Amino acid sequence: MFENSKRSLTVSLALLALAGCAPYGAPRPQEPYAAPPDQGPYGAPQAPSYPTPETYTPQPYTPQPYPPGHPAPPECPVTASREWSAWINAMPGPNSRPSLIVTGKVVTATSGYQVAFDQRMQIRRGQPPQAFVTLFVAPPTGPTNQVTSTYLVRWDWPLPEPVGSVVVRCGDKTLAEITNIQTAF
Repeated sequence: MFENSKRSLTVSLALLALAGCAPYGAPRPQEPYAAPPDQGPYGAPQAPSYPTPETYTPQPYTPQPYPPGHPAPPECPVTASREWSAWINAMPGPNSRPSLIVTGKVVTATSGYQVAFDQRMQIRRGQPPQAFVTLFVAPPTGPTNQVTSTYLVRWDWPLPEPVGSVVVRCGDKTLAEITNIQTAF
């Protein structure tokens, strides 16, 4: 009985698909108007006029300051970064939920900085979704040495859905875009 219902479903889907198609060689359907519609009191619609290369004068770009109440992004004292990686921890267990883990190393020109990820993560919906994480670098509070310092950074965020890439930002810089994200089950 299941085989007959499966066959009848296949036949009805095929007939439905054919019903929506015009047969080969069929005459074209009539246009909705035999003559142009009434022009109305304003006459025929005009095509928009765009500047031609002779009449176009480019305007120079002048950067605008941030509007009042919106602070400019802070400068990032990171001079270099490397060894960025991201992976999704989807290990089973009691009270477990998937999390995104990002690690990397950043270098500053002097010692004494405090470096940490922001606890909030932004996800841009798309195909595939993209995660944005922010690295905060606090300046030294005491005396510093003029020696380059390397900091290992790591954080994990709860992840509601898988992501295709992770962008690591620091102030006005993009430090990394990680596209090879593995999932551990």
